[in-house]
Amino acid sequence: MPSSRAIVSAIASVSIAGVALAGCSFFNPEPSGLGSDEDLVVSTSEVPSYQPEETEEQLITGDITEPVKDEGYGVTWWNQGAYQDNISGSVVTIKVRNDTDLPLPADAISDPVLEVADGNGGWSGVDLLPYDPDVNTNVVAPGLDRPLGAGASTNLQYRFDVAPGNLWNARLKIGNVVWEGSLTL
Repeated sequence: MPSSRAIVSAIASVSIAGVALAGCSFFNPEPSGLGSDEDLVVSTSEVPSYQPEETEEQLITGDITEPVKDEGYGVTWWNQGAYQDNISGSVVTIKVRNDTDLPLPADAISDPVLEVADGNGGWSGVDLLPYDPDVNTNVVAPGLDRPLGAGASTNLQYRFDVAPGNLWNARLKIGNVVWEGSLTL
């Protein structure tokens, strides 16, 4: 004859097993609303990408330090003038603020174009100085070096092969904006 302790232990085991089996049906209910012949479809939305647009150029001939909104690029530009580079040429600094809700990719902004008056009523292009991070270790890399977040701003610097004294009558184009006049402040 089994002891009373063995009987109580057996009853407890059967009770625990019953509760465990009942719990399984509680945690794994039968699916409702989806029959075996219905498929669940999951879709994702594509995140829009930044796309600059060429628009009519804005010619700025007055105060070159005033901010200029470029609707095509979704940015605001500030021309901060030019200064003498300690190596050679001039450094042109342009502040840019991303006015869009999307990150501005690092390659979204093309190099600016700088021209100086040629004395005959025309313009002569000025070359950008080459940049090599291995050689120019104390020079800021030109343009954006990483994406610019929504609402963020940064200074862009470009080195040109011209003395600042020759920028008293010049044109600087970036995006859809052209500043014309003295670029030295």
